[in-house]
Amino acid sequence: MSTQKVLFLYISISSGHQKAAEAMISAMRGLDSETEGLGMDLFTHAYPMLGRVFAKAYLKMLEHAPQIWDYLYDNPDVEEATREAREILNILNARKIQRLLRQHRPKALVCTQASPASLIAAEKRKGRLDLPLIGVITDYGVHSYWLYEQMDLYLVATEDVKREIVSRGIPESRVRVTGIPIDPRFAERHNPAEERRRLRLDLRRPTALIMGGSQGLGPLPELVAALRDHPTSPQLIVVCGRNRKAYRELYKEYGQDPDVRLIGWAKNVPRLMDAADVLISKPGGLTTSEALAKGLPMIIFRPIPGQEERNADYLLKNGVAERAGDLSELDPIMEKIFSRPEQLKRMSEKARSLGRPRAAWDAARYILGVVRRAHPSPVRSSRPAPWVVAR
Repeated sequence: MSTQKVLFLYISISSGHQKAAEAMISAMRGLDSETEGLGMDLFTHAYPMLGRVFAKAYLKMLEHAPQIWDYLYDNPDVEEATREAREILNILNARKIQRLLRQHRPKALVCTQASPASLIAAEKRKGRLDLPLIGVITDYGVHSYWLYEQMDLYLVATEDVKREIVSRGIPESRVRVTGIPIDPRFAERHNPAEERRRLRLDLRRPTALIMGGSQGLGPLPELVAALRDHPTSPQLIVVCGRNRKAYRELYKEYGQDPDVRLIGWAKNVPRLMDAADVLISKPGGLTTSEALAKGLPMIIFRPIPGQEERNADYLLKNGVAERAGDLSELDPIMEKIFSRPEQLKRMSEKARSLGRPRAAWDAARYILGVVRRAHPSPVRSSRPAPWVVAR
């Protein structure tokens, strides 16, 4: 029996969207050896130079002008105003999609980001593509750029997100709640004392894990400086991700500090979370889901407007996080958390109850179900274009 392929599409590498795709690919590999998953940054694949420029510009905007993203995010006026431009872009991309699909001949397409979902939905709407299309939403909310009648299946984080999608006109039968797919290693449990011992940390002192996502966004040096001399005397594990500038600055100041563990790109985040009492971070969808799976309470620091604001709302509503708008608000929050161990324990138990560490497997099962049924797209053309992909 020949191997079947499923393409997982996103437009930003080293991101939560890519990590979600990789988690599902790993789970799918364990469930069905006859089906191969392949992840792809669609924008960089189509435009190698422009893709990298776009990614850098996006990160700079989030860092220096988040109010612009706040305006663009889920704004129906912007969605309507840009519709024609997006249609032109879809036309320009159509033949690149044709070549990609002819090369790989997948049985289904899975999008973990809205932009490739828009592109594929447009091809289906025009009758030029007859493949199942699955959207995996990696946040605790949904925006307008995700919603297309050509989407065969949505996999979402919570029942609230499902209700929101259905309220916007998507049939309930096309929406399934799986949680946000995360690395299967977050389902494992490690002894906190052993993990602290491995990091050469005191087993009895409070320990905070500071992260800025895969890109190391946020004022990491300022956060460390604010917490280093805090009255609760926390030990700090600091993950800088791809932010080499922040790592160099922190190493110069704290490289020999026995109470600070500096890490660049971390491959062992599940074990770092097991060593910590609290996570201080932006509430990205994957980071949030990973923390919940580990039962790790969060201190949310300066969420990015849009999707991270919605993630923050979800965490605060469920009592598993505190929010600090600036550095001055960290002091009382840290004091509150570490001076009340019973409250910290309740937050941890609540987080674990919300966590879905096996979300990747659940999502993979739904995807494999679609592949095995291989049902036709809701949109067909009586006279398909020459580059229709046969299944």
